Parts: sequence; C-alpha cells; structure tokens
Amino acid sequence: MNENTANIVIVKQLYSAFMKKDIPAILGLLSDDVEWGEPENPYNPAGGTRTGHAGFMEWINIGKEAEDILVLEPKQFLTDDDSVAVTGYMKCLAKPTGKVYESDFVHVVKIKDHKIQKFQEFFDTYIAGEAFR
Repeated sequence: MNENTANIVIVKQLYSAFMKKDIPAILGLLSDDVEWGEPENPYNPAGGTRTGHAGFMEWINIGKEAEDILVLEPKQFLTDDDSVAVTGYMKCLAKPTGKVYESDFVHVVKIKDHKIQKFQEFFDTYIAGEAFR
C-alpha cells in the first residue's frame, strides 16, 4: 500500500469512528499535538483551533452541547504525500435554537507518522451562524 492510499485509510477510519461516536478510536488516530480547527464564527461555539487531545476533547464537548450532526457524508478523497482533502455534505441541528442547517464541506487532514497531525474544516459558516442565532 502506498503512502497516499494509507493516508486515505486513516481518514476513512476517522469518519467511521465519528459515525460510531467512538472517542477512544478517534483519539488513537490523532497525534498528541494535533491541531483541530474550524472557522471562527461569533455564533458557533465550536469555532476556532484547538490543540492536543485535551483541545480535541474540548471541541467534542462543546459540540455535544451545541449541535447534533444529523448527516455527515464524505464524498471524495483527494490526496498527496502527507494530506487528504475530503469533500462532502453535512446536515446539523443547532440545539439552542432547534434550527437545522446544511452545507457542503471540505476537510483538510494532514498526516505525519500515520497519525492525524492537523484537521481543518471549511463549510458555510454564514448559514451555520444563522442557525445558532
């Protein structure tokens, strides 16, 4: 298996663990100093970048309180030597307001030594912010 294929396998394992809400499996895929980020938005409490397993867990706990992920569909995996870009679709419920929002997304995942070193999410922050208002 070449490095690009191995990286896609790691990222697919991440999505599988998310679908199962298997936090120990997710943590096992992350480097100790992982950077986990999504765009800043004054209405989205999970926005920003967090580091390390503790930062990831902070993001998870904020997310559990703030929203439910109703649909998370990765559609395409594009790779180079140390990164995988994933395009897909998500549908989420903003718990404080009860509003649902939908967006396409791009996740850029950097991998080093077979661990996820950086995860950056890009999606329609305007529509997400409106759902939380």
